[in-house]
Amino acid sequence: MASVTSVPLSPPAARPAGADHLELIAELIEQFAASEDLEASLAVALGRIAEAMAADAAGLFLLDRAHDDPAARIVCRACTGPVDVKGLDLPAHRGIPGRVLARDEVELVVDAKADPDFLAPQSIGIDYDIRSLLCAPLSHREERYGVIELINPRAPGALFTERDAEALGALAAAAALAIRNARLTQALLAQNRLQRELELAAAVQRALLPSAQDDCTPIQGLSLPARGVSGDFYDLLQRGDGRMLFALADVSGKGMNAALIMVKAATLFRSFGKRIAEPGRLLARIESELCETLAFGMFVTMIVGCYDPRTRSVRLANAGHLPALRRDRCGVWQEYPALAPPLGIVRRAAGKRFEEQSFSLADSSLYLYTDGVTEARLPSGEQLGIEGLRALILRHAEAAPGRRLREIAAALGSGVSDDLTLLVIEDQGRATRQRRRRPSSRLVAQSIPADPGQLKIVRRLVDAAARESGAGLDWAQELVLAVDEACQNIIRHGYQGCPDGRIEFSIRQRRDALEVELVDYAPAADPGRCRGRALDEPKPGGLGTHFMRALTDRVRFAKPPAGAGNRLLLTKKLASGPGPCNAADAASDKQRTAGR
Repeated sequence: MASVTSVPLSPPAARPAGADHLELIAELIEQFAASEDLEASLAVALGRIAEAMAADAAGLFLLDRAHDDPAARIVCRACTGPVDVKGLDLPAHRGIPGRVLARDEVELVVDAKADPDFLAPQSIGIDYDIRSLLCAPLSHREERYGVIELINPRAPGALFTERDAEALGALAAAAALAIRNARLTQALLAQNRLQRELELAAAVQRALLPSAQDDCTPIQGLSLPARGVSGDFYDLLQRGDGRMLFALADVSGKGMNAALIMVKAATLFRSFGKRIAEPGRLLARIESELCETLAFGMFVTMIVGCYDPRTRSVRLANAGHLPALRRDRCGVWQEYPALAPPLGIVRRAAGKRFEEQSFSLADSSLYLYTDGVTEARLPSGEQLGIEGLRALILRHAEAAPGRRLREIAAALGSGVSDDLTLLVIEDQGRATRQRRRRPSSRLVAQSIPADPGQLKIVRRLVDAAARESGAGLDWAQELVLAVDEACQNIIRHGYQGCPDGRIEFSIRQRRDALEVELVDYAPAADPGRCRGRALDEPKPGGLGTHFMRALTDRVRFAKPPAGAGNRLLLTKKLASGPGPCNAADAASDKQRTAGR
């Protein structure tokens, strides 16, 4: 009985592997390099190899997936001989080809029928007798691409030799290198094509966004994609009756699918918004069209609103989006959460509108945003959140609306990992008054070490801000003393002399008052313990709070920004008599005093 031989690739010392076919190897390498059709080149190469090695039949099989996948199969991509087996696929881990792929070496099988791994052609419906064969792996380093088989020498009684095995190994190595290079080229071309498509999609998306608005426009927006194309969008639509429609949306998921849905949502808003001014009805109309094309599991969170500058009012419909934030002239915040699920989650009955929320925007600003803002990471690693966004808005409140949004986005910096979109709708009356008073109102912001020696900087800044606001010398000195006392308390009691502490100090003009904000990162204080001792208690200390209250009109603790410990606000009126906000504060203080 003939033996089964596995031939190693190491050649005899006297003659290099494949020396009888060096010219053919060189020719095939040149052909692979010049060809743009790899499969056609492999078919031609297989015929040349079978002819050169006098084989009755030959087949080239390629893996349909990674070799380490248990479900991988090998598929015949080219063949020569009496039987056409092109398209035949076999399990990649069975038979002699499976063994060759696993061992990654050429095998010479003298008597195929005696091999325990031999798969008889008749078992798979092929009428052909295989006596002996050569099988070589198509591989490069750790990558496997498939196998080449040469079947039955043509001459009667002839056998394949070890020299034939060596030659086939060299030819297979050349073919494997061609396959690898072709696939790398195809991957690079596909990557370049995808990049061009993404750039085109990004250009289309940018064209859909509103053009830059001047500072007099009551609605300003900003959208920054995280990966070239975005699933976010915002839009503005000026109607002939003076009302302005606005929208902001976020499509679930990432990449091209989300970008395409974004484009459709933006197009629907602009198309239907020309005929429908009611946000609830407009949102329902958009949803009915989107639901026809949304893939399973995808949805869109969206806010649609209408701002009427004549009545200074807003109507809003929110489908599953983050709450809109309204801030009035007194610094009071109001949230308008979603009253319905996102678009695409629940199909609404035809004609059923989304519930609307209506409110006045007089002397107020309304902020819309996507989760790319609230999920941005702070240097501490925490997410910004809604409270952090409020703090950023306050920090940049004196800037014009468009610049304010840019400054907020810049402050988030590298902490942003998702598409970021911001929209602000600001009452024109408030914006006009802000611009008119800007020469006499100034935002002072400074971060100082928690060191008593640095407080001279604070004293100079407070005095300069007070003088610029038109206050007299005595008035300015009182505010300087109050702020100095507050900083001393933070250093002494909050940080307890820790040299690494810092105080973020700012001054804002609030209509008829100056407001000083002190933010520290010491442990949170208990406001109830910071009232100071009773004046009739015969013991030293504890009078700092009384001193600050005597020199200002209001001293209060407010919720600190994310990551901070305490936020202290000192307010001192510039004119006699309380304004609307200060009157409310005074009444509230009076009620609390009466309660005690």
